[in-house]
Amino acid sequence: MIVCLCANVSERELVATIAAGATTVKEVGRRCGAGTGCGACKPLIRECLSRCRAAAVQEATASVVAAVTV
Repeated sequence: MIVCLCANVSERELVATIAAGATTVKEVGRRCGAGTGCGACKPLIRECLSRCRAAAVQEATASVVAAVTV
């Protein structure tokens, strides 16, 4: 799915940009261009940032729990 029409950025590319270390909408824009045109995609970028953060926290928590129970 295309998230940013102005910069032709897909959801897959957005997730990869966030996984590579982008933590804000502005940083996502600098890295892949999403959100730097009309701005209509900024809510989607924020949502993706939140989902990726939540997934990272959940993954980290699972790793800690697994390490403690071993």
